[in-house]
Parts: sequence; C-alpha cells; structure tokens
Amino acid sequence: MVEKIAIGIVSIILMLGMCGCMSNSNDSKNKDVVKQEGSVKDMMTEHMREKYNEEFEFVSINTEVWTAPYTEMIVKSEKFPDHRIVVQRYKETGAIVDNYMDFHMKERIEKELTEIVKEIYPKSKVFYRPGGRPVPNSVTPDISIAEYSIETIIGLALTICIEDPDYETNKDEKIEELRNALEERRYICNLDVFYIKEGKIDLINDDNRREVLTGPHNAEWVLMRAYFLMNDSFEFENDPEWREIK
Repeated sequence: MVEKIAIGIVSIILMLGMCGCMSNSNDSKNKDVVKQEGSVKDMMTEHMREKYNEEFEFVSINTEVWTAPYTEMIVKSEKFPDHRIVVQRYKETGAIVDNYMDFHMKERIEKELTEIVKEIYPKSKVFYRPGGRPVPNSVTPDISIAEYSIETIIGLALTICIEDPDYETNKDEKIEELRNALEERRYICNLDVFYIKEGKIDLINDDNRREVLTGPHNAEWVLMRAYFLMNDSFEFENDPEWREIK
C-alpha cells in the first residue's frame, strides 16, 4: 500500500513537471513569434522612414498567411494620413516594396490626364484612384507617367466624369479619340467612365465620388457608365459595353 501511494505521488510530480516544461516551451515559442513579428515590423517601418524621410504610423501586420511569399504591413503617412499604405517584405529575398508612390503620383497624374481628357470632353473631371499593388523600388518621384503606367502592372486607374448633352450619339467616337490620345503618349490606363446628369458634375469631388457614382442613389447623378481596360498594345481588351443607370 505504501509503495502504491509513493508511486502515485511520484507520478503526479512527474506529470506536473512535464506540464511545466510544456508550458515553458509554449511560452518560449509564443515569445519568439511575437519577437519575430516585432522585429519584422520595426525593420519595415524603419525602411519606410529612411526611404521617404518621414514618419509612418503602424496600423497592422499580417504574418498568418503562411502560403504568401511576403509579410504585409499597413501604415499611414504624415503626407497622406487618410490613406492606407501597403508595405510587403518578401520572405525569401528580404526585399521590401510598397505602394507609397501611388499616392505621391496622384496629383501629377490627375493634372496631366485632365489636360488630355478636356481636349476631348470639355466639361469633365478626372480622378486617379491610388492604392494599387506595391511597385518596384526602382520607381522614383521623377519617373515619367508613361513609365509609371507600366510599373503599376494594371495601368493608371482613372475615374472620368463627363457632362455632354450629345453623349448618346458620340460616346463611342469620343472614347476612341481618348484611346488614341493615350496611345500617343504611351499611357496604359483602365478607365471607369461616367456620363453625369446636367448640373451635377461640379458637385463631384474626391470625397464623395464613390458614393455618388456607385452608391445606392447613383441614378440621381449618373446617366451611363462603362469600364475600359487597356492592354500593353493600348487596345481596350475587355469588350466594354455602355450601361444605362436607372
């Protein structure tokens, strides 16, 4: 009986010891994961700070998708506080890329494209939609718009608002004229084109364009729309169709 009691006590002590070891092991692993995530976060944040000479606010980091070849982090910048900037660090090479330049290029792109579009559509507005995929580190602020349209992979993402009383009869002719103008300048673009009701275009801006153009009450603003995706040959490849908004 005494032997059985002694064996039982020893077994309990061994089990407690093993649980403690396992707990310590798991705690150590968890600390390693947190430490690793923290070091990657700090590395990526420091890279952005040095690259652009400004402060960035950390938003989130994603290291859980183990199939992805990169760790992705979201930050906000001093210059573009209302936007989420994507930073990716590739696991195999350690290369860090981001889409900050997409926000930096917005003003230049809108100014240049507005001049082109107004030659064809005198009463119009052009909005560049930044926030696309990260671009190579070779992209610098002095890059040409034509080169940048290639580096973005998907081309320049543009929303074009037009007021034209003759849109029903000239829309196809006009969009081909615009395609030719873009081809001459070697600008690869994808175009979300909206014909706007009379008297509404001046009320559309960057803050409300998404709501008024595609929201539940867009029929109060939009007459017709179509989406045009340009390929490397500067042709529209998606067989676009005009759609009336009712």
